[in-house]
Amino acid sequence: MSGGLSFATRLSGVLAVMLLLGCGLAAGLNYLKFERMLLEQQARVLEILAGELGSTVENSLALGVRLAGVPGAQALLERSRAAEPLIGGLTIADADGVVLFDTDRQNLGTSLPQQRFEALARQEAWRFRIGADYGIGAPIVNGFGQPEGAVLLRYDRSAVDERLAAALLAMVQATLLALAIAVPLGALALHLVTRRTRRWFAAVEEAMQPGAPPAPLAAGLQAAIGEADGVLRDAEGRLEEIAAEVPEELPEGPQTETLERAMT
Repeated sequence: MSGGLSFATRLSGVLAVMLLLGCGLAAGLNYLKFERMLLEQQARVLEILAGELGSTVENSLALGVRLAGVPGAQALLERSRAAEPLIGGLTIADADGVVLFDTDRQNLGTSLPQQRFEALARQEAWRFRIGADYGIGAPIVNGFGQPEGAVLLRYDRSAVDERLAAALLAMVQATLLALAIAVPLGALALHLVTRRTRRWFAAVEEAMQPGAPPAPLAAGLQAAIGEADGVLRDAEGRLEEIAAEVPEELPEGPQTETLERAMT
């Protein structure tokens, strides 16, 4: 077809755009799914570590030692942080939120925000988030079942972001490879499938041109157009005759109904 892109080219472009949008949507949904899965996996691992630290401190409390005087607590936190790179910081605080031990020693003696201890009364591990910092709390319970404090583990999502970036890069590479194969093959298939359609469109366009040669398709098309034009002219003339016969105000009665039926 003249005067622009061919039918097959435009159809191929539409299908390519739809395929690209579909691949992008699938990649985005998979990215969000992997993000939730990796964050949950990381939180569960760190929750186990925080619980083990809480259990170690509770064993010292069972010997009659006060939480502030647990021997080796500071060294325990520092060793745990050095052994696990996912951990950003560790804190042991009493039930009032006063920091007793911390891997960042400048925080010793400070008071933590109470929202980090909202779940301490439930005596089970909890998670919290303040800004970009993620955290896990593990309760420390004495031998009488009373909460003495908690182990607070802080971490960030940098490790998750690295794995997400690698997964996203792999998905983009797979998408580009699929598009590089599917788009040319799809365009070739459409070109072959629409061959007869393109020929029909070209013949119709040629038949509709002024002074078209007397081809069978042109003659049939022109005859159909002339017949349709004659029907429309007859209908228009009939409507004009009916409109001329209708008075401005119709009297009520059988004649009005007869005239209305004639008009319909």
